[in-house]
Amino acid sequence: FWFSALLRIVADSLLLLTPLLLGALINYVESGGALWKGIFLSCSLFAVTFLQAAFNGQYFYNNFLVGLRIRSGLIIAIYQKALKISSVAKRNSTVGEIVNLMAVDAQRFFELMPNLHIMWSGPMVIGVSIYLLWQYLGIAVLSGLAVIIAVIPLSIFIAYKLKKLQIEQMKIKDERIKFTGEILNGMKVLKLYGWELSFKAATVAIRQKEMKVLKSIAMANAMTYFIWSLAPFIISMASFVTFVMIGGVLTPEIAFVSITLFNILRYPMTFRKFIESI
Repeated sequence: FWFSALLRIVADSLLLLTPLLLGALINYVESGGALWKGIFLSCSLFAVTFLQAAFNGQYFYNNFLVGLRIRSGLIIAIYQKALKISSVAKRNSTVGEIVNLMAVDAQRFFELMPNLHIMWSGPMVIGVSIYLLWQYLGIAVLSGLAVIIAVIPLSIFIAYKLKKLQIEQMKIKDERIKFTGEILNGMKVLKLYGWELSFKAATVAIRQKEMKVLKSIAMANAMTYFIWSLAPFIISMASFVTFVMIGGVLTPEIAFVSITLFNILRYPMTFRKFIESI
């Protein structure tokens, strides 16, 4: 896990180097110069992009491996504990709760690992990106930051509501699994008295409640995805409009490098993933 932090530092450093090389390459194309310089910049841009992808892939591989081992260890520990609990404890722990602990809660640690380093790498990338944007756009970057500041609380609020919906879904899922287990255990009595339709209606009612919550979760996810897909465009547009209105000249170098930096800001700004994981 800590080795992956070193991989994250290298990957982020190479990621932030990409717009600088892109700006130098565009400047070379516009102003001209020695052929070797253009070849060097092109090869450097390719090498940096390739290495960044390689280090980023190793980062996620290490973190997924750590998360997989943690999840496997937790599932084994929960299963062993479930076999050893006393009769008194079994009254307070349903089969549905134990299954959810192994299938859902243990999975949270697997999902948490890749996003945990964003706590320190995210602010670092955001800070360096904003500093570089200031070099190109000047005070106009503040209008883009205003959009970012407005979007982040909205995304956090949606993530908070999403977390509450997921907790509610787990409660309903516990109820459904427990009820289904009782049906299977008492199948002889159920068939003897002809209660199939009544129990079917009760099971469908629980499932409908669960589907209603799942629909709300899907809508919240879609809304968050829409916001963060639209945000880079709005941020870029606000910054460029402000830059032109204050008398700036929007050259290809400024435009393409700024768009690249705004795209770099997308991942560390998506704190929703980290919030959902915890």
